Amino acid sequence: MPASSDTDFSSPLSGQNPDDWSRMIVESAPNGIIVAEKGGGIVMTNGKAQSLFGYTAEEFLQLRIEDLVPKNIREVHTSFRSGYHSAPEVRAMGAGRDLLAVRKDGAEFPVEIGLTPLSVPGRELVLSSIVDITKRKETERKLHEYTLEKEFRAKIWANVHDAVFYLDGEGMIQEWNGGSKRLFGHASSEIVGQNISLICAQDSRSLFEKIDKVIRKNEIAEEIIHCKDSSGKDVFVRATVTMMDRNGDSGYLICASDITERRKLEAELLKVAEEQQRKIGQDIHDDLCSQLSGIGCLTKVLEDQLAEDRRKETELMKSVCEMVATAGMTARQIAHGLVPSVLENQGLADALEELISTNRKTYGIDIRLSISAEEAISEIENETCIQVYRIAQEAISNATRHSDAESIIVTVAIENHRFEMTIQDDGKGMSEDLVSLGLGLTTMRRRAKLILADFDIHASPGDGTTIHCSVPLSTK
Repeated sequence: MPASSDTDFSSPLSGQNPDDWSRMIVESAPNGIIVAEKGGGIVMTNGKAQSLFGYTAEEFLQLRIEDLVPKNIREVHTSFRSGYHSAPEVRAMGAGRDLLAVRKDGAEFPVEIGLTPLSVPGRELVLSSIVDITKRKETERKLHEYTLEKEFRAKIWANVHDAVFYLDGEGMIQEWNGGSKRLFGHASSEIVGQNISLICAQDSRSLFEKIDKVIRKNEIAEEIIHCKDSSGKDVFVRATVTMMDRNGDSGYLICASDITERRKLEAELLKVAEEQQRKIGQDIHDDLCSQLSGIGCLTKVLEDQLAEDRRKETELMKSVCEMVATAGMTARQIAHGLVPSVLENQGLADALEELISTNRKTYGIDIRLSISAEEAISEIENETCIQVYRIAQEAISNATRHSDAESIIVTVAIENHRFEMTIQDDGKGMSEDLVSLGLGLTTMRRRAKLILADFDIHASPGDGTTIHCSVPLSTK
């Protein structure tokens, strides 16, 4: 084999001038490099430094280090530089302080600077490695602002008086604010990860199936929900529900306000009104009807006495007797409507049967009733029965008096733990204005809300009217 060459190929400087190699390293550095002497004069820069500051290599040689810092700190910087040369070491410049440098055009920008003393015979030099951190500072500023905003929103979330919580698509509670704890008594650590059924006294699956349909149609749903707090006490809330994505999965954001006391007040007011109706009805039945009966008897006697020789007066008295009889029958009907004793004594099914029978005879309209699950209906609590009966009473009254209907069909059933009642007529229907405002519909809606019922009216001019009431039943 030929003899090996004298050139050492293992050395990176092989075949190259060491000064050229050193210059290539400096120019390849990702940071700006500035070498300055003890007095502050600049003796060398790389292309990155020239790009950062806007000076040419030749222009840099005419500058001192202090020309690259803001004017207001140049005097202080001179003393710092002198102090560094008294004990030179490799370290960061201005540790713990925000450093600014100045470009040729006078613009200031944030920097980080590393200092390294250079060992050169007969000279005291310092190499400064300079990094423009403008983008990093902007990122830090935005992150700081985001953090402050996030903390602010977290404080709002925690201090909102109403309950605000988030459910995932499976009905599991994922977020729980301070208002939720105040309302339901459960701390966040206790309830996050639990199913909504822990606080919902209704069938939560069917409830959210209904809410989901409303949201997909209207983007938001409002619902009165029967809940339980941590002690088992009944809590009624008016909830606004919207769909919201969290980590790519859809869920429900719920804002709930406590209406328990207001609902109690509404129930008490309706109870007082019901008692007043009962009293008025009883007074009419016991007093007015009795007096009308007495008047009827006396006028009948007087009619008989006049019949012998005063025919004209007899005919007049006969008319009076008929009017008194009619008034007595009307008074009994009013009293019966105000005091549906059959509802208390025999239950909802029999009360509806009697209501329909009375209206059929009074108005001569074909009214039919279809009842299924009658035994289960008899188990419905009294408050629900009263409100359902009043809704049916008002709906049938509207249909018989105002719709010109020839037939009315009332359907009652229990399906999926709900009491379902539909009242449909073939009358002249209603305009949208009447559906929203008139004919006692507001009262029916209020009664429905009191028992957490869904109440819907479908009507248009000429197509009849359908009223549907759906009441959730206790699953106990």
